[in-house]
Amino acid sequence: MKIMLYSQHILGIGHFFRSMEIARALHGHEVMFVEGGDPLLGFNPPAHVSRFLLPPLMMDAEFKAMEVRQGSLEDIKTARAKLLMEAFRDFAPQAFMTELFPFGRRQFRFELMPILQMIRENRMPVRVVCSLRDILVEKTNQAAYEKWVLDLLNTYYDLLLVHSDPRLITLEETFTQVDKIRVPVHYTGFVTRPLPVVQKEPGQKVIVASSGGGKVGVDLLASAILAVQSLPDPNLLLKVFVGPFMEAADQEFLQQFAARDLRTTLLPFSPDFLAELMAAELSISMAGYNTCMDILNTGVKAIVFPFPQNREQTLRAKKLESLGLVKMLGSLSGEKLSETIDETLKAAWLPFHGPSLDLAGAVRTAHFIEGLFGAEC
Repeated sequence: MKIMLYSQHILGIGHFFRSMEIARALHGHEVMFVEGGDPLLGFNPPAHVSRFLLPPLMMDAEFKAMEVRQGSLEDIKTARAKLLMEAFRDFAPQAFMTELFPFGRRQFRFELMPILQMIRENRMPVRVVCSLRDILVEKTNQAAYEKWVLDLLNTYYDLLLVHSDPRLITLEETFTQVDKIRVPVHYTGFVTRPLPVVQKEPGQKVIVASSGGGKVGVDLLASAILAVQSLPDPNLLLKVFVGPFMEAADQEFLQQFAARDLRTTLLPFSPDFLAELMAAELSISMAGYNTCMDILNTGVKAIVFPFPQNREQTLRAKKLESLGLVKMLGSLSGEKLSETIDETLKAAWLPFHGPSLDLAGAVRTAHFIEGLFGAEC
């Protein structure tokens, strides 16, 4: 089966990795992975997955305006729409999956709606699937937003897959009209990556600080560096991972802080980040979907500071904190962070005894997509 998976990351890289993990689980099929954001250089997809790179479009840190690397925005949009339509026609997929749209990425309807309309108007034998994370951001006019989503979802889509465990977070918590969705809705469980085999270095207390893609989170990393420097333990080792999209000026700013303490190392984004977490005693990060899934998957002690732009990360962090799985920071006060790091490192981190959260979202997503075609797969 041929599957086209459209994924547009606009600020971080969480959307890319979640969608790529789903593409990985669709082994046995031919997957065209469409990327619309800044491409993650050096990433090698599985053999059955081909990357199709559109001219990149990103959003600024305030989510107010699109950014382009060169040329005009309108020219880039026109080129993208043409390229995507040509790729769709040439590839001729049996399934077309859009990550987040129509629940998000409304700014990209200029290139998605022509394909959705063509599929419907020509009655093409293509099943359309929406791939949706656990939490939606709030909207100024929630009622109008939900009506727009429902109109598109019920008109053009065949299946909605929610990458969450409803025992932790349900779609109803951030989308009030779930009862008006007319296509099948399935929870897949959370999408996580397979764990590598790692051995911890004896005697060292490794702390990993990260900020996802790196366009935001510089203040968190700076606070983590300063907080660790105030702790006297000589066995502490702080690894600070800068995201692939972090501005050079921000990296230089962090490097100046890191240079003050030999226990601190500034490192580039690592494709083996999961292994770094498994070898660590503590993670300090924001509370994006992928980072939280990595925390749950590895069982590492974790301190999170949610991205304050909207409710998404705060809601996720509060849910996980209520289960004793993370500690959430309310501010980046240096003294408070130092105390929290020290207390968390010293505390016994007991195994979680609550309901076992479903972390098999990628595999279940593949099964639901294959289920649309039955024996044809």
